[in-house]
Amino acid sequence: MHADRVWYLVMNSNRARILRGLPQPHEAAASELSLQSRHHHLRDHLEDRPARSFSSASPGRRSGVEPGSDPVREDTVRFLRDVQDFLTGECKAQAFDRLVVVAPPETIGLWREVLVEPLRSVIQSEVAKNLVRQSAHELVETLRRLKDGD
Repeated sequence: MHADRVWYLVMNSNRARILRGLPQPHEAAASELSLQSRHHHLRDHLEDRPARSFSSASPGRRSGVEPGSDPVREDTVRFLRDVQDFLTGECKAQAFDRLVVVAPPETIGLWREVLVEPLRSVIQSEVAKNLVRQSAHELVETLRRLKDGD
């Protein structure tokens, strides 16, 4: 019987780093994949002028219409679904057995909202930290410490 193959998903709202296991100390760096969103900011959405509407109270007056949703949140959810689609394909191909998710609390919250099977059933743990910007070496060391702390 083989040991569980654990992958580590380290992400924030617009970048995901996927480590296919952790190397042993003094081994070469872990195999890592990186996914990036289209990186929209609120200012990108606000560059377009808001829609205009005629006022029902004062004929001839027009006012701006506020957007009905949060476009940055929608971009983040779209990115998280893209990450899940990739991981779901890898899970179905039996590339890994367990998944550890490391992300800021707000990203983990959105991740849980859109999470689907079979990923839901392979999540080993969730860690509320933003480690995306760590170097490859720092990230492996941090993940190793988190693993040993379990």
